[in-house]
Amino acid sequence: MTRLPLNLAGTCWLPPCYMCSMGKLSPIESEFDSTEAAEVYERWFRAKVEASLADPRPNVPHAAVMAELDDIIDGVERRSGRASPD
Repeated sequence: MTRLPLNLAGTCWLPPCYMCSMGKLSPIESEFDSTEAAEVYERWFRAKVEASLADPRPNVPHAAVMAELDDIIDGVERRSGRASPD
């Protein structure tokens, strides 16, 4: 039996009704081709979340990140001769 991936709360996020036979998933209901692909993604995602939670560096506020990206985009637009819409 294929073990379904679990979300961060420990509950399955792919109900059995979403599965077709042989471990394939419907493209209408899932972005994954198979339960195996979903499991691989779930393991990768969990590892990323765990690494982020364990990261000792201080958090950066969303507004600070967006301000920095706006400055980068503005600089690229100035160098390319395109005007910013602001």
